[in-house]
Amino acid sequence: MKKQILAVAVAGAFAVPAFAAADSDVTLFGQLQTQVVYNSGGSSDFDNGFSMYDAGGAGWVTDGNGPNRLGVMINHDLGNGLTALAKLEQDAQTTSGLNSGARDVYVGLDGNFGRVTMGRMGLPYNTAGKDPLNGTFMQARQAVRLGTADAGVGFTGETDNNGNPIRTGGIGGLGNGSYEDRVINYGNSFGMVGLQLAVAQNNGSGSGEQAISGRLNFDLGAVDLYVAHTNADDYRYDDADFQASKIGADWKSGPFRVVGEIESYKFEDALGNVERDATGGFVSGVYTMGRNDFVLTLGHTRNSSTDYQVNGEDLDGNTDFVALGVKHNFSNRVMAFAGVSYADHDDNIPFARAEGGAVNAAGNSYTGVGGGLRVSF
Repeated sequence: MKKQILAVAVAGAFAVPAFAAADSDVTLFGQLQTQVVYNSGGSSDFDNGFSMYDAGGAGWVTDGNGPNRLGVMINHDLGNGLTALAKLEQDAQTTSGLNSGARDVYVGLDGNFGRVTMGRMGLPYNTAGKDPLNGTFMQARQAVRLGTADAGVGFTGETDNNGNPIRTGGIGGLGNGSYEDRVINYGNSFGMVGLQLAVAQNNGSGSGEQAISGRLNFDLGAVDLYVAHTNADDYRYDDADFQASKIGADWKSGPFRVVGEIESYKFEDALGNVERDATGGFVSGVYTMGRNDFVLTLGHTRNSSTDYQVNGEDLDGNTDFVALGVKHNFSNRVMAFAGVSYADHDDNIPFARAEGGAVNAAGNSYTGVGGGLRVSF
């Protein structure tokens, strides 16, 4: 909702001075979604039946990893083609409201040299929004895309108060669909080539090292081709290494769209053991008819053997994924969606989101059938 009059309302809501100058623009924006899904399959401990949640996936009942947000974007014209900007964006959920964490929170400058931003933001590697069903229970991120919660079975090299080794956690903003703190990002376009390059700083909590992430987009007319890479060696913990690379293409022509990605990632724990070594990807086909988008997504992740085993078996199982959905656009701000999502996990997978972890999800399949509503402003 881009209207100058919103400046006063935003200032009141966030207890900051209102910008009244004609060279300033304050935009209040937001999005809220929830859905009702019937989930089936899984282990004997899984609760089959109807659930209401904001995002997640088949068998992955969670309000997180969705599109819900409320934010303010500020642009201040400094003259001579230079603009100062600030963004404050908060995650939102229909259960906890605005208590679920920050999204983009940064300041920056935009000019003929490009755009530089500093603060909390998604890294260039993050292309979660390329998935036509992103943020719904049919999103590929639930099964076959490198996501925020992806974790292996390794160790940080540290111990808790009882002397027990601490296991590694999720990778957070190093994957698709999340954010990293203390990031400096530079972006610019050079003809048909778009560049995004970022450095994330760990201020000594664990390692004190940096993660470097970059993406190149090539505008080929009907096709947007992109490649991305992140290197985060020693970033989360000392001696723990992480690398991820991807290539993707997004083709559009008339009512048709095809988008696909392949990404490869590997991370080793602080002991030098391989936790995860995988290649995954998805392809989505979209056909638009009037206000309706019909979407079919297929995905697969192939895991290579790691240095850890469960029950004497290598963690090299695979995951398959398929989703079929329809989105009805009442307007460019209101969308209803419905469909079915299916994820199938081998017995010896190193990680899966459904039911909260690989221990329960391994060897199980999940089907979700449902629909929801998304409203934006």
